[in-house]
Amino acid sequence: MNENTRSSLVAPFPEEAVSSRKGSHGKTLQYIETWRVVDRLNEAFAHDWSLRVLEWKLLDAEVVVWAELDAGGVVKHGFGNSTVTRSKDSGEPLSIGDDIKAAASDALKKAATLFGVGLELYSGRSSAGRAPLPEADRPPGPGAGRVTERQSKAIVALAHKKGMSEPQIRTRILDQYGRPLEKLDRRTASELISRLNTGSLQQAKEGAA
Repeated sequence: MNENTRSSLVAPFPEEAVSSRKGSHGKTLQYIETWRVVDRLNEAFAHDWSLRVLEWKLLDAEVVVWAELDAGGVVKHGFGNSTVTRSKDSGEPLSIGDDIKAAASDALKKAATLFGVGLELYSGRSSAGRAPLPEADRPPGPGAGRVTERQSKAIVALAHKKGMSEPQIRTRILDQYGRPLEKLDRRTASELISRLNTGSLQQAKEGAA
C-alpha cells in the first residue's frame, strides 16, 4: 500500500462528519455513517474494492454478519450486528433482509477501521475542532496494560458457556465499552470476566431485548 493511499485512509474525519448515539450504561458513542466510509474507500482505492458477506446468523434479537473487505490486494474481516426490527403490534420481524443489510454495513465499518478509516474514534485522537473522546472510551493509559491473551480467551470461552457466539460477545463489547476486545485494558477485561461469571452481562442483554 503506497503512502498516498495510507494517508487518505487514516485522515481524521471533520467534526461535521461525526455523529453520536446513546450506548449502553448512559455512554455516548461516536460513529461515522456508512456512506462516508464508502466514500473514503472509493477515494483511497479508486473504487477498486469489494465487500463479501462470509456468514450471517439470525439470533433472537439481532442479526450478526461476518464480512470480508478486499481492497488494494489486502483483505480485512469485520463482524457487524443489527437489532431485528419488529412490528409493534405482532412482534414479527418487519424485514430480515433490511436487518442483514444494516449488519453488513456495520461489518464494513468495522473492517474499514482495520485500514485506519475512522480509527481516531476508537483511539481517542481528535481532529481540529473536535473534543477528544471521553476518558472511558480511550485506549488504556501507560500503567493500565492491554488485555492479555489469556483474558481474551477466557472472555470468549465464558461467552460460549452463556450461549453467546464470538461475534455476539465482540459486538457487545464494542457497544458497551466503545472499543474492540483487543483494545480493552486488563482492569476492564477482569470486570467483564466477572460479569460473565455472575451472569450480569447476560441479564443486561435479556433486559434490553
